[in-house]
Amino acid sequence: MQRSRVVTVVLATLAALLAVVAPAGAEQSPSAGHQYLPIVFVHGQSGSAQQFETQALRFTSNRYPQRLLYAFEYDTGPSTNDLEALDDFIDDVLAETGAPQVYAIGHSRGTSVWTSYLFPDEGGIDGSPKVAKYVNIDGRSPEELPGGVPTIGIWGEWNTAGSGYNRRGDTNAQIGPDPAANFYFGGKSHTEVATSAEAFAVMYEFLTGRRPATTDVVPEPPGQVRVSGRSVLFPQNEGYDGATVEVWRVRPSTGQRIGTRARATMTIDSTGDFGPVSVNGRHHYEFAVTRPEDGLVQHFYFEPFGRSDHFVRLQSSRPDEGISPFLPKGDEFVGINVIRMREFWGDQGASSDTLAIDGLNVLRPDTSPRSAVNLAVFIHDDGTDGLTDLDKGVIFPFSFIGFLTGVDVFVPASPGGEDTIAITEVARGASTAVINVPNWPSSEHRVSVQFRDHTQTREAFP
Repeated sequence: MQRSRVVTVVLATLAALLAVVAPAGAEQSPSAGHQYLPIVFVHGQSGSAQQFETQALRFTSNRYPQRLLYAFEYDTGPSTNDLEALDDFIDDVLAETGAPQVYAIGHSRGTSVWTSYLFPDEGGIDGSPKVAKYVNIDGRSPEELPGGVPTIGIWGEWNTAGSGYNRRGDTNAQIGPDPAANFYFGGKSHTEVATSAEAFAVMYEFLTGRRPATTDVVPEPPGQVRVSGRSVLFPQNEGYDGATVEVWRVRPSTGQRIGTRARATMTIDSTGDFGPVSVNGRHHYEFAVTRPEDGLVQHFYFEPFGRSDHFVRLQSSRPDEGISPFLPKGDEFVGINVIRMREFWGDQGASSDTLAIDGLNVLRPDTSPRSAVNLAVFIHDDGTDGLTDLDKGVIFPFSFIGFLTGVDVFVPASPGGEDTIAITEVARGASTAVINVPNWPSSEHRVSVQFRDHTQTREAFP
């Protein structure tokens, strides 16, 4: 009798766990008349697949096949969009999947890419026959449906009347002739609206014909999690050919590596692709990119990967390119950048975010105002004088670069990164997250920290 009760309890527990992994209705196919098609996301200025990373996790949480999720990445430096490259990419997706068409999602400049591709252009490309539906996020607003393709518009505060940050005046931006096909989120910033759960619910229902079973990123059993992505040069999105990526498990309390050998070591080619790598969803990891030119190591630290993630981006730069020449180096101090695909607000009072480096909050009205739409914060000893001076505001060159900010903070380093820096985020509407990292000297190392952009409460498998 006792054994029977134990078996009953075990079976009930397993049923509860399966309910978490597979939400009600998750096994169903799309509604009648709809089908699973490949989804192709196109990012905006200085963007990448990172703006689709969380949405991809939400799609797979609703049992959308991972093999049908794609991102077209390109160099946003040139002022013109390479539509032929997009067309070739879509042809490759259709050939790889055997699908007749794709679903298209574009954000910011990505909407210019898609609308140019979809609108027939005399002597140019008419991509509309290859696209079944299109989601236009916070960008272009043509009065006609692009190429006649069924389309919805999703808009953040930049394009929502009455938001206080509207850049188009008092009139809501609208794509296509039907106001009901446009959705407005006036309290969400430009990238936040693209990565939000609310936007996911809208796009999922539009593409599949039914509501999602969940808008959470549903955690998987820890031993089933796999991670892959690209090591790329920022902002070109070119693979960092010749770089090496190592994956280390680290102690969450210190960020120090566990063991003497990396869990995986991968040499990067021109594609930038790495992985997949098996990780445990309850553990913390470091992804270390070694530059081939000078041996500098860029250490990337994340919150635990609760679900398999195939859109991880390790963004670096060569020694003499991009912002690298402007980042000081020294044995005495640490160079840090913190990134999140939800804008950091430092001027919204109780609704501001907090980003603290060993207890010092670096988000202030003058370093990260809401209007600046900052997605990354660079923290280093400006002037290499061993002093912290937040009163400088945004330091050079970040005052001239969109989506980035920089502050003058002296963080002492130690040889070999023997001590620990606590990087604490208190996101608006979310709980506190802490990522502890070693204090690597910036003479030979850089530290990159990425926080989640979602704010759900359940992030780990039971």
